[in-house]
Amino acid sequence: MHDDASAAPPRSRAEQMVRAAWVLGLAGLVPFVVGAWLIVTGSEIIPLPDLPFVVLCYGAIILSFLGGIRWGAALNERHRQSPTTLAQSVVPALAAWVCALLPSPWSFVGLAVAFAVQGVWDIAAIRAGRIATPWFAQLRMVLTVGAVLSLAVIAYASAQPVAY
Repeated sequence: MHDDASAAPPRSRAEQMVRAAWVLGLAGLVPFVVGAWLIVTGSEIIPLPDLPFVVLCYGAIILSFLGGIRWGAALNERHRQSPTTLAQSVVPALAAWVCALLPSPWSFVGLAVAFAVQGVWDIAAIRAGRIATPWFAQLRMVLTVGAVLSLAVIAYASAQPVAY
């Protein structure tokens, strides 16, 4: 018995990295999407007063993570290392911290804007060759849109009066 999967050539390390990044990145959208859905539907899986805070914390962590990606990229630039780029890479963490201090819905609006700005900055850096993984632009676009839409839905839902 011959299995078609065994006939396929093994994936290269580069292909494995791209696949892993997509799988992990899309999995990283799950808390945003599920959080938005649970908030909009009023689900009691996580008590409603706690759920927006949980999603807000997750968003702040992920935004900080994106800044860390830029820190690493800045350290690895061969011909254009810049202290300015390092300084800019800490802005997402600071923005996330400020957003966590804001009242709802502004905390989610702030995170959505920060994710959008970070996505544009990352994609511009990829296109300019400052981040050496061209496939990362498409991934960042998909993940940015997913996060921003989810955060916008949460901002809208959290601005609505709650009926008891």
